[in-house]
Amino acid sequence: MVLNFVLAMLPIIWLFVAFLIIKMPGYIGCLIALLISIVESFVFRAAGFSDILAGLSFGEALTATLEGVITALWPIGIIIIAAMFTYNLCVETGAMDLIKKMLTSVTNDKRVLVLILAWGFGGFMEAVAGFGTAVAIPAAMMVALGFDPLFSAVACLVANAAPPTFGSIGIPTTTAAGLVGVDSLVLSGPAMNMLAIPAFLSPFIIVWLTGKSVKGKNAFKGMLGFTILAAASYVVPALVVAHFVGAEFVDLVGNTVSLLVMVIAARMMKPVSDPDYAMEEVSADSGKDAADSKAKFGYGTAWAPYILMLIFLILSSKLVAPVNAFLGQFTSKFVVYSGEGGATISLAWIGNGGVMIFLAGVIGGLIQGASPADMCRVMGNTCKSMWKAITTIVFIIAVAKVMGYSGMTSSIATLLAALTGSFFPALAPVVGIIGTFVTGSTTSSGILFAKMQTEVAQQIGANAIQLVAANMAGGAIGKLISPQSIAVAIAAIGLDGADGKIMSQTVKYCVVFGIIVCVISYVSAVLL
Repeated sequence: MVLNFVLAMLPIIWLFVAFLIIKMPGYIGCLIALLISIVESFVFRAAGFSDILAGLSFGEALTATLEGVITALWPIGIIIIAAMFTYNLCVETGAMDLIKKMLTSVTNDKRVLVLILAWGFGGFMEAVAGFGTAVAIPAAMMVALGFDPLFSAVACLVANAAPPTFGSIGIPTTTAAGLVGVDSLVLSGPAMNMLAIPAFLSPFIIVWLTGKSVKGKNAFKGMLGFTILAAASYVVPALVVAHFVGAEFVDLVGNTVSLLVMVIAARMMKPVSDPDYAMEEVSADSGKDAADSKAKFGYGTAWAPYILMLIFLILSSKLVAPVNAFLGQFTSKFVVYSGEGGATISLAWIGNGGVMIFLAGVIGGLIQGASPADMCRVMGNTCKSMWKAITTIVFIIAVAKVMGYSGMTSSIATLLAALTGSFFPALAPVVGIIGTFVTGSTTSSGILFAKMQTEVAQQIGANAIQLVAANMAGGAIGKLISPQSIAVAIAAIGLDGADGKIMSQTVKYCVVFGIIVCVISYVSAVLL
């Protein structure tokens, strides 16, 4: 049993070694992980290793990999590229200079600004779009404002440690609820209960990181009240919505309230006088395009792509059922995997986040005066700068597919449950963390393990709903160390090969948050 577990874990163990010890670039480390998983799957099939680790034939391994490639490129890849294209186009037109000026006019305190961007705006992007936008867009904005790239990536990943469970209008939780046959409201409350403490702690960690990156002084001097306000203004509404409304609105309400509260509070605060935390206000005439007439427009025009992004994403979501149903007609469904139990791939050609973000970027760019030639050039440069990140995502999702179809993923969870017995509820979130680490998606983590969590709960006499909720909570925390999330962050900050540096910082917060959620999971599923 232990040998089964170790063999199934080999690709994951390798990724930790590649990033934390060898400091290998993400796309190379993930490619090797894919090769390890494929070779192992052949060995399992040829040797008849066990009933759980069934392995794959050559054709099955090839089609499993192909399924991963398709899933990675559409919609995940297109969403990330569209988000960065929109950002880069705002830089090209000069709109980003005005956005920076507006942000620095709200507050000159770097700590407040980081909270507004990473915690507030990033959380809002997770609520409406997900798929890496919560890290990519705010991290890029922070770098543009002059923050250290590595700090920007880590701060945005920490800020995104809780919201993914309810991201993209609640898709991860509603999907898991559907798989186990319960209403999403039944899951959203317990999941948010487990995430409340990590969510509350995240703004404090972000402020501490900001102080550490500046000079290492007391980062909370004059900031304790604002930090508490930033945390509570998300956690309290999120808990209320999770228990009484449903998963779809947890992040949308919580992050909107938090962002508005922080902006209003920042406006009321006195400018900080400490030179280590004071940020100079960006001049309206700064930036390489300042002399160009394209840069001469108002704040509404500067924010147009992001305003349109919000409108398009909400209109195309399940919140507006008629539009969502209409766009859903333009979907291709097919099976790629040649073995038994192949997943049906659904490619939404119009009604997906990537297309909506791209349309918002193009229309917003036209409003800002960008020409088609400008857009083509920006798109080309965006794709050129992001090929390593997209390749990393392709390889890691292919790893997830090979591990899933060969039995490795289910073997990890099943054997973990068998080895721990009645103590398993304390480790249920770890299964969710592993699922997101491998797949890069809280939704996929739920798809892989939600049903298994209910089966284990029945065997050991634990609360099944609590275990599924623990899986979803762990899935969100797994975003901190997911190679896919880190690849998105690296693409946003332009720091190739920094996978290990980022993971070495985020892994400790993943461990702390994971322990908290594991304790709450055990108490909720067994003792209460």
